[in-house]
Amino acid sequence: MITNRKRNNYFAIRISDEELKLWEQKKRASGLKKTEYFIQLLKSSVIKVYCFNEALNNLCRELKKIGVNLNQIAYYANAGYFPQAESEIKDIYGSYNSVMYRLGKFLDRPLVNAEIIESGEP
Repeated sequence: MITNRKRNNYFAIRISDEELKLWEQKKRASGLKKTEYFIQLLKSSVIKVYCFNEALNNLCRELKKIGVNLNQIAYYANAGYFPQAESEIKDIYGSYNSVMYRLGKFLDRPLVNAEIIESGEP
């Protein structure tokens, strides 16, 4: 496919030996020339970027608290305090489910090609 397109811009990047090897393998498999392969890759690829905001920072803090509670449960279980361990498990169960739900919502809403798929806080 020959196109009459002016290419006035030069674009250079630095990549590792492993990345160059991967590039060459994929380019060779495509049967395209270097420029055409790059343009096809640019037009057809989807890149997901996650925006880390204050809501996600709060989510991370909650996960850390759950981790501390799990350490406490492990202490109780190892010390033979099974009723206390069971009580702690029941206490964190709801928190854990809530955090996992919100984390899933966050992962479902990446920035794709620099556009927000959905709006709102996680």
